[in-house]
Amino acid sequence: MGVFIPASKLASLKAYKYQSEDRSLVTKYILKPFWVQFVKIFPLWMAPNLITISGLGFIIINVLTVLYYDPTFSGNSPRWAYFTYALGLFLYQTFDACDGQHARRTGQSGPLGELFDHCIDSINTTLSMMVFCSTVGSGMTFMMVLAQFALLCNFYLSTWEEYHTHMLFLSEFSGPVEGILMIVAAFILTGVFGPDALWHRYICDLHFGDKTFTIESLHLVYAFCAVGLLFNIASSRRNVVNHYNKEGSTAREAQSNVLRATLGLVPFFSYFASVLVVISVDPETISLPFVLSIGLTVAFTVGRIIVCHLTKQEFPMINPPMLIPLLQFLIKSLLVHVLGYEKASVLPALNWLGFGLALGIHAMFITEVIYEFTTFLDIYTLSIKHPKKFT
Repeated sequence: MGVFIPASKLASLKAYKYQSEDRSLVTKYILKPFWVQFVKIFPLWMAPNLITISGLGFIIINVLTVLYYDPTFSGNSPRWAYFTYALGLFLYQTFDACDGQHARRTGQSGPLGELFDHCIDSINTTLSMMVFCSTVGSGMTFMMVLAQFALLCNFYLSTWEEYHTHMLFLSEFSGPVEGILMIVAAFILTGVFGPDALWHRYICDLHFGDKTFTIESLHLVYAFCAVGLLFNIASSRRNVVNHYNKEGSTAREAQSNVLRATLGLVPFFSYFASVLVVISVDPETISLPFVLSIGLTVAFTVGRIIVCHLTKQEFPMINPPMLIPLLQFLIKSLLVHVLGYEKASVLPALNWLGFGLALGIHAMFITEVIYEFTTFLDIYTLSIKHPKKFT
């Protein structure tokens, strides 16, 4: 097919070697011993990718529960639901960690597994964010989009960093480990005390001129996340700079490589700038299909970065789904301000159009990549074609 992977680049898959560095003490002393035992429940005939996608199933159940009981994300789920959210997210983390161990015990480690794992993680980022926003009762507001920006930014940064350093770094405190465990604990505490008591506890009032802003416990959580995001941005860039300083033969070459790498952050921040412009002009644009289209767009972009990393292609600076907010804005301006259509009927249609475009492009990408990888490597996606021989 050759739209996203030139045939000449497929040979790079043979040189694949997964590298990671996990400095988490929680992983080393608590989770890893648990995962080593838990992975034994999966039969040896089961494909690792099937474990990955099964883990996503728990998150989908969580999202469906939210959409049934709290479609406005206002924190109206029954108390028992928060415990199921905690269980679903914890099982997702467990399955996500065990797929790699299962791949090694069955001799199925490979580039498709890494791509599959990262693509599922990128989709989970938005879906789990929706569950969290329902739990804290953020509603379909500007804060929901900011929360999505923070989570997706962390994921994009991690993938960008791996593309340049060829290694996945997990620090002493990382989102996939400690971050998920904190959210699991938050779900449990919400089930025990209720969302109002936990997330909307009055802290103080801030006065700016004639305006008064009430600070709640939820705002402190957002502030903590903002600080964490700044730390992750600095940490990812530092790892990339250190990598090129070690690899570059001269200081000028290293500086040039770092500058070229930093340009890879432009697509993500430019895209979210367009998103923020759209929702600032029309806050009612924020809706379920709009949030999902953002998640699919970043999932597509991250997937392309991983594919380019695995096949040794140039960093993907242009990603068509990132133009969707601009396209929606232009069409809305034409229909509402020129042709005189009602904005109340135009915005939902455009949101679903954006979701459809993002979903279609992402589906086309996934279909091609799976076909190219499985054909070249002579493997299956969700079953084991060449089982490991045990002696």
